[in-house]
Amino acid sequence: MNTFLVHAQSNFTISPVRPKAGHVIKASYQPKGTPLFGKKNVTATIYQFTTDYTWRKVEVKLVQQDTSWVLDYKLPEDVVVVAFKFKSGKITDNGQGMAYGWLISGEDDKVLPGAYAGWAFLRNASVPELFPDFTTDKFLIGDDVVDYWMKLQVRENPSTKRHIFYPALKVLKKMDPEKARKQAEEDLSYMKLLDNVNERELLAIKKVYAEILERPAAADSVGRLIASIDSAAIKRRNPEKLEAVKALRNERDIKKLLPMTIDFLERFPMDKADRAFDQQNFINYSKFYSSIAIVSSVEKDSVTFKKYVANAPFGSLADIFYRCMEVPYVSLKSFTAQEAYVYARPVMSRLLQFNQVKPEGFMDVYFSSIPTYANILMHLGKDEPALGFATSAQQKYAYGTATLNEVQAILLERTPGKTAELKQVLEQSMRKNQMTPLMMNMLKKQYVSLQKSEDGYAAYLASLKDVKLDSALENKVREAMIKKEVPDFSVKNNSGKVVKLSDQKGKVVVLDFWASWCAPCKAAFPGMKMAVEKYKNDKDVVFFFVDTQEKIKDYEAYVKKYLKDNNYDFNVLFDTGSSISKSYGVGPIPHKMVIDKNGVLRFSEVGYMGSPSELLDEISMMVELARKEN
Repeated sequence: MNTFLVHAQSNFTISPVRPKAGHVIKASYQPKGTPLFGKKNVTATIYQFTTDYTWRKVEVKLVQQDTSWVLDYKLPEDVVVVAFKFKSGKITDNGQGMAYGWLISGEDDKVLPGAYAGWAFLRNASVPELFPDFTTDKFLIGDDVVDYWMKLQVRENPSTKRHIFYPALKVLKKMDPEKARKQAEEDLSYMKLLDNVNERELLAIKKVYAEILERPAAADSVGRLIASIDSAAIKRRNPEKLEAVKALRNERDIKKLLPMTIDFLERFPMDKADRAFDQQNFINYSKFYSSIAIVSSVEKDSVTFKKYVANAPFGSLADIFYRCMEVPYVSLKSFTAQEAYVYARPVMSRLLQFNQVKPEGFMDVYFSSIPTYANILMHLGKDEPALGFATSAQQKYAYGTATLNEVQAILLERTPGKTAELKQVLEQSMRKNQMTPLMMNMLKKQYVSLQKSEDGYAAYLASLKDVKLDSALENKVREAMIKKEVPDFSVKNNSGKVVKLSDQKGKVVVLDFWASWCAPCKAAFPGMKMAVEKYKNDKDVVFFFVDTQEKIKDYEAYVKKYLKDNNYDFNVLFDTGSSISKSYGVGPIPHKMVIDKNGVLRFSEVGYMGSPSELLDEISMMVELARKEN
């Protein structure tokens, strides 16, 4: 709902009619038909409801033009509602029953958060502390109208609930005490999930316990918490707290870090913190909870992990899920699905507790976690919830994420009666060029099953490709083409043979710089495997996977086992001391290079975008363009 002009009469106008915070407005007041008609020296009081949910009054002078009074005024950046009261001496005009008020919008032309609530508070005194002296009539609108605006506020901007839950409940109690009590329980549960609840919000919680639920003991308890947060004792401990934080930041021993962080939270709990001090000194509790979760997952200490994740602030959950599930389960494959589930389930449970609150970034964290969580559930045979998660995630990804597409395809393939849905997923994924090797096999299998033959499959596959996407990728590859001399190298491969670049003259050489610790490097391997298989019978194209920047002593043994376990028949070059990567200017990995048959570097690309089929197309385009160079 985009409501900007709340009320305008012929005797008062604002330009533009959709005023924006931080912009200049032109106000014109024509007093004919009002109590100020014929009066001199008309001035105005501008009532401004701000982003911190308080009222501010500004006295302004008007300029008379003929029979009108006009004003140019720049709205402050923090204003969400403005209302005008005109006066001359003791006589005033505020628009009477309707009020001269406007809701302010942002640069996106949407009504700013808090505006609907401010518009209600302006005209109803059921919550005295939020009612300005705009009118002597304390009930220009009824409580039912205030309730409407409050609900609209929360519906349009869910995050504003933390600011208005108490006044909304106070109004609701006047209309329906029992309904207010039930809503109060829900709202208090909501508030408990929020990060960094401030003193003002705690005071509102206290009032809810005291006035809405009529629980004086609970109200007193919150009062003591408020007092403790502002107590001199806490502030006196700030230097000690800062020293503890410095010690945590400097600790490099993972076995010491876990007990140190736990001790820190015990000594300086998040709900009893001097928030202003924390902000000034960049003390972020989300990082402490992340640290405990990460270290305890590495140590396989699920008890500690669950205990602290159950109370982790929202800001820590994305990092926890990525570091504790995504990396070990998807990239490093050091967790089985069962092991990953032990840690993934409490994180998802905690995340879903924030569903009602929906803090900023909630949907991004939720959707980014779903592909991996659905994968874990799938491997545990929990197909129904896994498919539900995967299907819902397509609302955001729309078949634009290969890993999610594969999970959904597998689940559909093994669910009876889902052949049509599977076909749709495979075809849509192909159109987005977000296919995995397994999905390519599924697509071919389904085609042969329906057509009873492979005849026409290549044409069918080509018909699913998006010409625009292919063209954009080709243009990107062509624009990335370079011409640079590179030095020779001579290193051993994973079969113990010495490989020299100079021996590859006359061939197109593809180099993939990677490391055993590099998650994106390994994520790209399925696509690289597709490329290797495509050119396996082409004697003029060779692939070398340069294992570089290693950090573990026995990396050669690890690499050989990793390749065998994952069925990667790669020719790996062990870049001891990272000599090749240094001489070739390789920094971040994965880093892929394509060298033409004359030994000239033609392509040098860093990173992996996540689609095996897209990577196959990109490498193929590079190889073919390099092949044409003389």
